[in-house]
Amino acid sequence: MTVLVTGFTGKVGHEVAKNLKRKGIHIKCAARNVTKASNRYGDAYNFVQLDFADTATFAPALQGIDQIFLMYPPGGNLRFEKFLEEAKNREIQHITYLSVKDVQFLPFIHHFKNETLIKKQGIPYTFIRAGYFMQNLNDFLCMELKERQRIFVPAGKGKTSFVDVRDLAEITSLSLQDSQQHRNKAYTVTGSEALDFFEVATKMTKILGKPISYTNPSTKEFKEHMLSCGLDKAFINVVIGIHFPTKLGLAKGISADYEKLTGMKPTKIETYIKDYQNAWI
Repeated sequence: MTVLVTGFTGKVGHEVAKNLKRKGIHIKCAARNVTKASNRYGDAYNFVQLDFADTATFAPALQGIDQIFLMYPPGGNLRFEKFLEEAKNREIQHITYLSVKDVQFLPFIHHFKNETLIKKQGIPYTFIRAGYFMQNLNDFLCMELKERQRIFVPAGKGKTSFVDVRDLAEITSLSLQDSQQHRNKAYTVTGSEALDFFEVATKMTKILGKPISYTNPSTKEFKEHMLSCGLDKAFINVVIGIHFPTKLGLAKGISADYEKLTGMKPTKIETYIKDYQNAWI
């Protein structure tokens, strides 16, 4: 069995690749720029070119592939449906697709459409509907934490169900190792508790030994500050959109799917903070 891992250069894809490799599963990692990826990771992973905006890369990327861990990438002019058609033609045995929590109630987002397209192709699937990534704190929220010791995001006072991407990788690995058991299933994967960002800041303060605050900016304040820092307007709007359900109080739902499937408790946010503390020092 060979698994194509998409999204390798992102948070979840990289963890999925590490998890599968650790378990001895043969993988190929998709990258838009193979040279850049190879220079960064050396020969630790086998890379193949895949650009979802370039249909010419689809067939070569799927050559010799049995299963796919599939993520919807950023960017424009994506030919996602054509990629799925090529996967169908190549008789891909299973797709595990990273979706989002509560997607079934959100017909206006691309994950809803993508789940529908996968079902339409008739390729056996597992949908991993993920809560809010803990690793966002050491990714696009990291700069403000390091430079100003604050969580700066327009999420209001709402709670959200944080999940460690390492837990998502474990569920993904299980779905690919035993695809028959997880065939055409959808799992909602969250942590064991919902927290607001004030609570997260308090936990970070205690563990890191320095004061961390959550400033709860308005959407306008957030946008103006991020534009002044030189960030792309489209990216800023994506970040605002990610946190809007939390602000409305719609992101606090908890699922027990992770524990049911693995027999383990989800990773606590305290463990995540301890494991990644060097990112904020």
